[in-house]
Amino acid sequence: MRLRVPYVLFETKTGKYGVDAYFSLRVEKPERRATLIRKAEDLVMVKEKPMGALLEGESVVEYLTSLFVILYELSGESFNERARHMRRWNIWRLIGIPTGHQRHVDRDEELAKKNREALLALAILRKVLGVKTPVELSDTTIKPLGYAFLEFEVNGGDVGDPVYRELFRIDSNAGMALPWLMTEKKGE
Repeated sequence: MRLRVPYVLFETKTGKYGVDAYFSLRVEKPERRATLIRKAEDLVMVKEKPMGALLEGESVVEYLTSLFVILYELSGESFNERARHMRRWNIWRLIGIPTGHQRHVDRDEELAKKNREALLALAILRKVLGVKTPVELSDTTIKPLGYAFLEFEVNGGDVGDPVYRELFRIDSNAGMALPWLMTEKKGE
């Protein structure tokens, strides 16, 4: 079955892009929202707002700036959380208190994964918006351009687009939202 995912198009000083107007508001973690931004040339423009679009064209500026601030804070917080964990573990190790080596290694791997995901999402938004810090957001211009959609094939567990394939695999909220979008598309 062909799936049409609605997008909101916008332009920054670095180019024209589209942000997913359906799944970006349904994913479990904000770090995954940045992966749903893609170049506008991959999208098919439409004249009116597509069915299923939860993100309004006018609110894309607020959405992107708030997402940038959230990711900026998350990337620092997740690194600080990992550093605190490592400091505590090293102190316990030096004192000679057994606390379970593998448990700490597993926890560090989990925190490192969380940190990498936040940093990757922040890097994507930095490239799209052309800013490095939240202070620079006031100098950037985000111009809404309208709506578009991305079309790809979905057959059971096989998803035609690699970004959405990975998203449905790792994010249960996005996977649960898929049938609603399919139902809306059947009704068109």
